[in-house]
Amino acid sequence: MNQKWKWAAASLALLLAATPTWAFPVVEWNTIWGGCNSTSFWMSTESADGLGAGVMGLLTYDGNRASLTAEHGTIGIAHCWFPVEYGTLIDAQAWASSTNPLANFYDTIELGGATLTEGVPMYLGLQLGRSEFNELEYGWVELLYDGLSLTFLSSATERTGLGIYAGTGMAIPEPATAGLLILGASVLACRRRPHPNRH
Repeated sequence: MNQKWKWAAASLALLLAATPTWAFPVVEWNTIWGGCNSTSFWMSTESADGLGAGVMGLLTYDGNRASLTAEHGTIGIAHCWFPVEYGTLIDAQAWASSTNPLANFYDTIELGGATLTEGVPMYLGLQLGRSEFNELEYGWVELLYDGLSLTFLSSATERTGLGIYAGTGMAIPEPATAGLLILGASVLACRRRPHPNRH
């Protein structure tokens, strides 16, 4: 057997032994919804097992800006909402490094605010569930203030607890999936080619 193929087979065997689960991340679109009137807003989502979580508060306007001020939310279900930039990886580290959350019902109750500028989309990241029960999910919602009202444009949630990039459907692949992709690329790179002296 060609040495390159032996290397590829050994790599596959190690990968299979080291990673017992094989699954692609599960991303669902439009999983966060909400609404508003002239003075208040609400947002809610549902976990894969059907648990609902939400946050509500005041909506105020100041010229070309709209402000969200969280006042209450679902207690007893761990969830956090925090501003993020487009393309930011939303995962446990993103939540831990968030300095100004809109709302935190994860390990304490913390209520804050967020400001939208007219015509500029704003993204809120979401962490739902508890790590100790291995049920974390991450998501994002895109909001837009058009000068007259607040609109919920789109949202997505990544159900395997690995993370998702704000504003996209791209999730972090599980280690097994990433390993398969790397292995597949290496096998293609190493595939046998005809010897130049053979006809």
